[in-house]
Amino acid sequence: MYKTGVVAFDINANRTNGRTTSIQFMTQDTGSAKLSFSFTKDGVPLPLSAVDAKIVLLYADGSFYKKSLILTDKVNGKAEYVLSDAELKHYGTVKAELKLYYANGQALATSFFTFSIDRTLEDQNIVPTAEYYIDGFETLKGGINHIVQEISQTVEELRQKFADLEAIETKEGAQQKADAAEENAKSYTNDHAKDNVKHITAAERKEWNAKETPSGAQDKVNAHANDAVIHVSADDRKVWDSKETEDGAQDKVNIHASNTDIHVTAEDQAYWDDMTRQFKAHNYNQERHISAAERKTWNGAATYANIMLKNGATAGTRTPMYAKWGAFLILRGHVKTDAEIIFGSIPAAYAPAGGSVITVPLSGTGGTANLIIYDDGDLKIKYPDPADSSKTGGGYYLDVVVGFQEGGTA
Repeated sequence: MYKTGVVAFDINANRTNGRTTSIQFMTQDTGSAKLSFSFTKDGVPLPLSAVDAKIVLLYADGSFYKKSLILTDKVNGKAEYVLSDAELKHYGTVKAELKLYYANGQALATSFFTFSIDRTLEDQNIVPTAEYYIDGFETLKGGINHIVQEISQTVEELRQKFADLEAIETKEGAQQKADAAEENAKSYTNDHAKDNVKHITAAERKEWNAKETPSGAQDKVNAHANDAVIHVSADDRKVWDSKETEDGAQDKVNIHASNTDIHVTAEDQAYWDDMTRQFKAHNYNQERHISAAERKTWNGAATYANIMLKNGATAGTRTPMYAKWGAFLILRGHVKTDAEIIFGSIPAAYAPAGGSVITVPLSGTGGTANLIIYDDGDLKIKYPDPADSSKTGGGYYLDVVVGFQEGGTA
């Protein structure tokens, strides 16, 4: 469920001072305040393919937001934007405008419009703080925060290492401990050498060494039991018992070798070799294929020709010309002519089925007139505004793009 405010835009170069809408949202319209937009140009929907559409919002408290629109119907030029809870807290009159960024580098800006956000009774005491949000910048800010976090972690690791270094023994302290240990060792050695009870002769030592003690025998038994090199573990025995026998392995090899589902026969190999040869011959056929450069050249080609001027019409500052480019008829140039007469013509094959009517500007006056394109190719100026003939002598600019369509309803 949404509160939807609808705003329509006709993309042209006519002067406008913006407009005030009657759209009003409330500070408690959580997730339901939606702006719906439609775009037209020359009376037909403006396609939004390859377009990044943005909305720029300037709130009464100075907050600034620039966010992406959701394109709901690219073919028929429709988009929408749902205000966030944070935006709804910035009550008052809101100025907004839309910008269309095309993939080829072009951009279109609409005239601004206004709507309002009113406070509910429970929000009478809120005091919003000015905020700034721009798509793209927030992504950059997130990356910077991540780098700062990594730097902080590195600094903490260095701090811990310096703490460990402080606990290391100094050279002087280590020398003092070494001297004390040497003195204790000398004292113990002298006392031990003087104790005859604790010493034995060489003969006694040899005799005792030749006898096996119970503890010595046990040590040898333990050493033998723990020798993993000469003993087999339970895991080793399990692995060896599961090994394939020579006869079993040969049977599996024979079954694998005769499996035609996973091996290629000579006939299969010959067929695939022939298909590979045909594919390579087709792939490298330069007569059937075009290069990327050729495709780009052909797609961008538009050949212009001069409009045939009639009934006293003359070229102004630029020669009137025409061209057909894809699904469009393109007119260029500047013509001086009287209104209500056929001032020129183009081939009928270049005229859209049923003709067309397009608004064109007057030279140097800010006025406009209607350019009539008849389906036989004739061209006429009608209804100049201002109608004062003394102000129309500067001529008319014919810089327009007209959607081309041949006859038929299929």
